[in-house]
Amino acid sequence: MPGPVVFEDGCIVLCLPLPSRECSPNARRGESRAAAIRKSKVVKRHRVLAQLRLHNVLVSGEVPDGCQYAGYSLAFFFRTAAFRDDDNADASVKAYRDGFASALRMDDRGLRKIALSSYAKDAAFPRVEITLYPKNAPHNTITK
Repeated sequence: MPGPVVFEDGCIVLCLPLPSRECSPNARRGESRAAAIRKSKVVKRHRVLAQLRLHNVLVSGEVPDGCQYAGYSLAFFFRTAAFRDDDNADASVKAYRDGFASALRMDDRGLRKIALSSYAKDAAFPRVEITLYPKNAPHNTITK
């Protein structure tokens, strides 16, 4: 995965792997306790990955001091043109969102989606690009 991009106003763009199918709200968990444990481990792996990636950016010194984040947007790049259902694709990144909220030491209710998701094909490099917007960004539509 390419490294994060931090803009002058504090916006951060992070590339993460497309979430596993087990993270989708429509994914069948199975009827057994073992299947439930397997799914929870997958979700936790996604949450920790997002938390560590964002934490590394925050401690790198590239982000302006005192920058508080209020919103995010999603850009999906799938291997094929057969995109996932849009609301399931958005919901499958919940573990990433929880990881970001944890790294920012905030409740995830304060981290709002502020733009429609985009979907494209990239067979060579499937991913999801998540852009985090600070409260003080001039293009941010979120009020305090």
